[in-house]
Amino acid sequence: MQGDTEVACVDVRAEILDLKLRVETLEATMRLGEAASREERGREEGLLGEINDRTKHLQSEIAAIRAGMATSRVEVAEQFAAVETEVAAIRREVNTRLAGTEADDTWIRTEIADQFASVRSEIEQEFGSVRSEMTDLGIKLDRLLQESA
Repeated sequence: MQGDTEVACVDVRAEILDLKLRVETLEATMRLGEAASREERGREEGLLGEINDRTKHLQSEIAAIRAGMATSRVEVAEQFAAVETEVAAIRREVNTRLAGTEADDTWIRTEIADQFASVRSEIEQEFGSVRSEMTDLGIKLDRLLQESA
Protein backbone atom coordinates (compact mmCIF):
# COMPACT_ATOMS: atom_id res chain seq x y z
CA MET A 1 0.00 0.00 0.00
CA GLN A 2 2.90 2.04 0.28
CA GLY A 3 2.91 2.21 -3.50
CA ASP A 4 -0.61 3.40 -3.45
CA THR A 5 0.29 5.97 -0.87
CA GLU A 6 3.21 7.11 -2.91
CA VAL A 7 1.06 7.33 -5.99
CA ALA A 8 -1.52 9.18 -3.99
CA CYS A 9 1.19 11.51 -2.65
CA VAL A 10 2.49 12.08 -6.16
CA ASP A 11 -1.04 12.73 -7.35
CA VAL A 12 -1.61 15.13 -4.46
CA ARG A 13 1.76 16.78 -5.13
CA ALA A 14 0.88 17.03 -8.82
CA GLU A 15 -2.47 18.51 -7.95
CA ILE A 16 -0.84 20.91 -5.51
CA LEU A 17 1.71 21.84 -8.14
CA ASP A 18 -1.06 22.22 -10.70
CA LEU A 19 -3.04 24.37 -8.26
CA LYS A 20 0.08 26.46 -7.51
CA LEU A 21 0.62 26.99 -11.23
CA ARG A 22 -3.00 27.95 -11.68
CA VAL A 23 -2.82 30.36 -8.75
CA GLU A 24 0.38 31.88 -10.15
CA THR A 25 -1.25 32.17 -13.57
CA LEU A 26 -4.32 33.79 -12.01
CA GLU A 27 -2.13 36.13 -9.98
CA ALA A 28 -0.13 37.03 -13.09
CA THR A 29 -3.33 37.55 -15.02
CA MET A 30 -4.70 39.61 -12.15
CA ARG A 31 -1.52 41.67 -12.04
CA LEU A 32 -1.65 42.18 -15.78
CA GLY A 33 -5.35 42.92 -15.55
CA GLU A 34 -4.72 45.31 -12.69
CA ALA A 35 -1.86 46.88 -14.59
CA ALA A 36 -4.05 47.09 -17.68
CA SER A 37 -6.89 48.38 -15.53
CA ARG A 38 -4.56 50.90 -13.91
CA GLU A 39 -3.29 51.90 -17.31
CA GLU A 40 -6.84 52.14 -18.64
CA ARG A 41 -7.94 53.97 -15.50
CA GLY A 42 -4.98 56.27 -15.95
CA ARG A 43 -6.02 56.97 -19.54
CA GLU A 44 -9.63 57.46 -18.47
CA GLU A 45 -8.57 59.77 -15.65
CA GLY A 46 -6.34 61.66 -18.08
CA LEU A 47 -9.21 62.03 -20.55
CA LEU A 48 -11.59 63.05 -17.77
CA GLY A 49 -9.03 65.58 -16.53
CA GLU A 50 -8.61 66.96 -20.06
CA ILE A 51 -12.39 67.13 -20.51
CA ASN A 52 -12.65 68.86 -17.15
CA ASP A 53 -9.93 71.37 -18.08
CA ARG A 54 -11.52 72.07 -21.46
CA THR A 55 -14.93 72.47 -19.83
CA LYS A 56 -13.53 74.97 -17.33
CA HIS A 57 -11.75 76.82 -20.15
CA LEU A 58 -14.94 76.93 -22.23
CA GLN A 59 -16.94 78.10 -19.21
CA SER A 60 -14.47 80.93 -18.62
CA GLU A 61 -14.65 81.88 -22.32
CA ILE A 62 -18.46 81.84 -22.19
CA ALA A 63 -18.36 84.04 -19.08
CA ALA A 64 -16.03 86.48 -20.87
CA ILE A 65 -18.29 86.51 -23.94
CA ARG A 66 -21.36 87.14 -21.74
CA ALA A 67 -19.56 89.99 -19.98
CA GLY A 68 -18.58 91.44 -23.36
CA MET A 69 -22.15 91.13 -24.59
CA ALA A 70 -23.45 92.86 -21.47
CA THR A 71 -20.98 95.70 -22.01
CA SER A 72 -21.97 95.90 -25.66
CA ARG A 73 -25.66 96.01 -24.72
CA VAL A 74 -25.00 98.89 -22.34
CA GLU A 75 -23.00 100.75 -25.01
CA VAL A 76 -25.72 100.19 -27.62
CA ALA A 77 -28.38 101.37 -25.17
CA GLU A 78 -26.33 104.50 -24.46
CA GLN A 79 -25.86 105.13 -28.18
CA PHE A 80 -29.60 104.71 -28.82
CA ALA A 81 -30.33 107.12 -25.96
CA ALA A 82 -27.89 109.63 -27.48
CA VAL A 83 -29.54 109.27 -30.90
CA GLU A 84 -33.00 109.68 -29.35
CA THR A 85 -31.78 112.82 -27.58
CA GLU A 86 -30.39 114.20 -30.85
CA VAL A 87 -33.62 113.40 -32.70
CA ALA A 88 -35.65 115.11 -29.96
CA ALA A 89 -33.38 118.18 -30.17
CA ILE A 90 -33.73 118.28 -33.97
CA ARG A 91 -37.53 117.97 -33.66
CA ARG A 92 -37.61 120.83 -31.15
CA GLU A 93 -35.45 122.97 -33.42
CA VAL A 94 -37.59 122.20 -36.47
CA ASN A 95 -40.79 122.92 -34.54
CA THR A 96 -39.29 126.15 -33.21
CA ARG A 97 -38.25 127.20 -36.70
CA LEU A 98 -41.66 126.30 -38.08
CA ALA A 99 -43.32 128.32 -35.34
CA GLY A 100 -40.83 131.09 -36.02
CA THR A 101 -41.48 130.75 -39.74
CA GLU A 102 -45.19 131.23 -39.16
CA ALA A 103 -44.37 134.37 -37.18
CA ASP A 104 -41.84 135.30 -39.87
CA ASP A 105 -44.47 134.64 -42.51
CA THR A 106 -46.82 137.02 -40.72
CA TRP A 107 -44.07 139.59 -40.39
CA ILE A 108 -43.04 139.06 -44.01
CA ARG A 109 -46.64 139.44 -45.16
CA THR A 110 -47.01 142.62 -43.14
CA GLU A 111 -43.69 143.92 -44.45
CA ILE A 112 -44.64 143.08 -48.04
CA ALA A 113 -48.04 144.75 -47.59
CA ASP A 114 -46.38 147.86 -46.16
CA GLN A 115 -43.83 147.96 -48.99
CA PHE A 116 -46.57 147.38 -51.54
CA ALA A 117 -48.65 150.22 -50.05
CA SER A 118 -45.61 152.48 -50.13
CA VAL A 119 -44.82 151.62 -53.76
CA ARG A 120 -48.48 152.01 -54.69
CA SER A 121 -48.57 155.39 -53.05
CA GLU A 122 -45.43 156.45 -54.94
CA ILE A 123 -46.91 155.18 -58.21
CA GLU A 124 -50.17 157.03 -57.53
CA GLN A 125 -48.21 160.21 -56.87
CA GLU A 126 -46.21 159.72 -60.07
CA PHE A 127 -49.38 158.94 -61.98
CA GLY A 128 -51.04 162.01 -60.50
CA SER A 129 -48.02 164.09 -61.45
CA VAL A 130 -47.99 162.70 -65.01
CA ARG A 131 -51.77 163.34 -65.30
CA SER A 132 -51.28 166.87 -64.15
CA GLU A 133 -48.53 167.45 -66.66
CA MET A 134 -50.66 165.87 -69.42
CA THR A 135 -53.54 168.11 -68.51
CA ASP A 136 -51.23 171.14 -68.58
CA LEU A 137 -49.80 170.06 -71.93
CA GLY A 138 -53.32 169.53 -73.27
CA ILE A 139 -54.27 173.05 -72.22
CA LYS A 140 -51.12 174.52 -73.77
CA LEU A 141 -51.76 172.54 -76.96
CA ASP A 142 -55.33 173.84 -77.13
CA ARG A 143 -54.09 177.44 -76.72
CA LEU A 144 -51.49 176.98 -79.37
CA LEU A 145 -54.06 175.52 -81.74
CA GLN A 146 -56.45 178.40 -81.08
CA GLU A 147 -53.73 180.92 -81.65
CA SER A 148 -52.71 179.33 -84.90
CA ALA A 149 -56.26 179.07 -86.15
